[in-house]
Amino acid sequence: MNILFQIAVRNVFRNRRRSLFTLSAILVGLTVVLAIAGVSNAFYRYSIENAVNVKLGALQVHKRGYLNNLSLNPLTFNFEYSPEILKKVESVKGVKAASGRIVFRGLVSNGRNQALFFGNAVDVSREDNVCPRWRGTLTDGSRPLNPEDRGQALVGQELARSLNVAPKGLQLPDAKPETAGEFLNLSGASPQGRQNAVDVQVVGLSRSLLAIEEKRSLTLPLTVAQSLLGLEGRVTEIALSIEDLDSISAVQRRLQAALGDEFEVSTWSDVQPFLRDVLFRQRVMIGIISLILFVLVLFVIANTMTMAVFERTREIGTMLSVGIKRRQIQSIFLAEAVFIGVVGAALGTVTGLIAVLILNIIGIPLASGLAETGLLHPFVDFGFTLAAFAVAVVCSSLAGIFPARRASHLNPVDALRAS
Repeated sequence: MNILFQIAVRNVFRNRRRSLFTLSAILVGLTVVLAIAGVSNAFYRYSIENAVNVKLGALQVHKRGYLNNLSLNPLTFNFEYSPEILKKVESVKGVKAASGRIVFRGLVSNGRNQALFFGNAVDVSREDNVCPRWRGTLTDGSRPLNPEDRGQALVGQELARSLNVAPKGLQLPDAKPETAGEFLNLSGASPQGRQNAVDVQVVGLSRSLLAIEEKRSLTLPLTVAQSLLGLEGRVTEIALSIEDLDSISAVQRRLQAALGDEFEVSTWSDVQPFLRDVLFRQRVMIGIISLILFVLVLFVIANTMTMAVFERTREIGTMLSVGIKRRQIQSIFLAEAVFIGVVGAALGTVTGLIAVLILNIIGIPLASGLAETGLLHPFVDFGFTLAAFAVAVVCSSLAGIFPARRASHLNPVDALRAS
């Protein structure tokens, strides 16, 4: 078998042009797959970090049953917001910071028109520690909320345009500056159904990647929402940042154990299933593209090896006539395919990793659609790299099966007569 392998290697180097073409197909295919995977991984991580650091937080704590009752009256699932529960939450290993919130719905009016809004009341003094990039959603000329604010609010850009309101000194596009207002009236119902209203001053406009959020979103200090909804000292959720997003499941389990059955701890993907599904589909598409590339490589190798059989028909006939067995002929061609696959996969892995490393160092600019532009830093993990290498070798081996069988089934007399 060692001799047959030596013959196979000799044949590879003897037919340099054909071997180089096959190696190039594997090398390019694997390099492209690793590069695409690296960019996909970077975009996946960027999307998660963007969602976590801008709005969601890595984890959220709710009263048990909250997520299953969002369409009913989620305000009934409120709980006490105290230093004790904050200390308890932040003492869990892996948790960096926590901040209370109230998520609710209501009506907003400018005195002439009104609209439905989705309110997000935040603990301004703590929100920066949980979502450090939440202020990056503000438009130019806006000012962020301050811990001292008691009657101020941030309004979605499209909602502000429809109600013709803007911060003092800021002009809305397509709006008459002399008629733009600065104050809004918010109305909402307590968990018991009691209606209340409060006036707020618009100090900033916010943008979002989702158009529907800009048309309905309104952010205000936690104390304002507590007064409006009759929830003084209470919240509907606590958002948390963690030290390492890769360990989110472990932190979730520890936090759930610390809080008990009264509460439910949800990850960003539980709270935002739409984003989770979009990212999942994106990774599936990358997998399909990678599979297509490998199939193309397989056909290139199969075609090249088949041509090699036609070119070496007389040589095969000579080997058969001197007593070399058919299975040995088959083994020679299979060994050639495996050897080319291993060398090509090794070179493709090296060039692919170098390409990913260069892209990681340089970074790929990506506009988030908000106030800041991010940089994608592509990366691939060891498991995927090893799997890609193995698939490339397997594809090369599979591509050599048909030509090998064809070569081993040639008739020696007919093969020797071939020109």
